[in-house]
Amino acid sequence: MKENKHIGFHIVEYLLGGSNGSPDDAVLAEWLASSESNKTDFMKYKKIWEESRFFTETETFDRERAWEKINKINRQKARLRKRFSHFVYAVSGAAAAAALFMALSWSGAFEKNAHTTLRMSVENGSRSEMTLPDGSVVKLNAGSCLDYSFDRKKKTRELYFRGEGFFKVAKSDCPFVVNMKNGLQVKVLGTTFNLCAYEEDSIVRTALLEGSVELSHNSANLRLKAGEMALCDLKTNELKREKGILTHACGWMDNKLYMDEMALSEVCKKLERHYDVQITLHGNIGEAIHYNGVLQEESITDVLNALVRLSTIKYRVSGKNIDITSK
Repeated sequence: MKENKHIGFHIVEYLLGGSNGSPDDAVLAEWLASSESNKTDFMKYKKIWEESRFFTETETFDRERAWEKINKINRQKARLRKRFSHFVYAVSGAAAAAALFMALSWSGAFEKNAHTTLRMSVENGSRSEMTLPDGSVVKLNAGSCLDYSFDRKKKTRELYFRGEGFFKVAKSDCPFVVNMKNGLQVKVLGTTFNLCAYEEDSIVRTALLEGSVELSHNSANLRLKAGEMALCDLKTNELKREKGILTHACGWMDNKLYMDEMALSEVCKKLERHYDVQITLHGNIGEAIHYNGVLQEESITDVLNALVRLSTIKYRVSGKNIDITSK
């Protein structure tokens, strides 16, 4: 089925029409007929629309309140999903609800002005994908959060970000600006890149797949072209290019952890986010032990067993708490 626009917009048009019967929209009708899953999702969308109708009846739409309500549902669903799998994308009905909400906002159903803001956060043990109102797509890794602002009149696209995300920025004359801690900033017009900037990390890494970006920190500026990578050391204020493999930087989207001379402490930090666990390292093994290779295991136990085979460590698990010591 070829579509000129996302199916969400066809759904929005149907809902705005106030019809309760079969859709006259050929694209929407074909989408509904293609699977029972689509029919189920459509009924969820209708229910969300009916329950949120009071927003359009008020004089001023409280966008933050509405988004937080959708986001709360998303977080609740994410906790349920973690019982089945730790390395999955958040593509449940709640994620679809969030996508529908953004489509409604973008279509103008809720807007009273040209300024759009939203917030999205992903808990440890989960991942999510979203389409921003300007058409940009963001995939968020575990423990990430963004606050997005889009002003059509001022022609600005700006977000405040912490965590790790894969950005596919829609081309536009409006600059797309990513702000991070300590004043670090990434500016783009239309490009694809991976950004790792967790709040607790002193190193921020950028891997550029397509287009170009400009990084700025304090008085330093660095422009990257496709295929290049950069790091910013927030402790020393050093901003520089670095050598690396792009696919390794983006491996998290394929459930892969590439370890390029990676310290055990760094490995454990990533495992804590992905599996929503607490790992305690005893002694100085965190910096003394390093790994090379790739991990692609389904459970935290499988990962720990793989690390045991690669080094002289042992572990003990108690619920979500894991202790690692030397053998």
